[in-house]
Amino acid sequence: MTLAQNISFQNNKNFKSHFFTQGLQLGTYILKRLWWHLKSYTTVLGIMLLTVASLGFLYIHDSGKN
Repeated sequence: MTLAQNISFQNNKNFKSHFFTQGLQLGTYILKRLWWHLKSYTTVLGIMLLTVASLGFLYIHDSGKN
């Protein structure tokens, strides 16, 4: 029981601030990684859309000639 009375709350505050800091770093890491993937996938999807639109235009153009 004497051991429980001598526990300082200072360590608890340090733990909470350390845990909060680590949580922020993890959240920032996840957001940066998600943003990187979104940028790359939007680029790829944009190129695919442009390709499909170009093929559609060529199909319509070729159909008009015949």
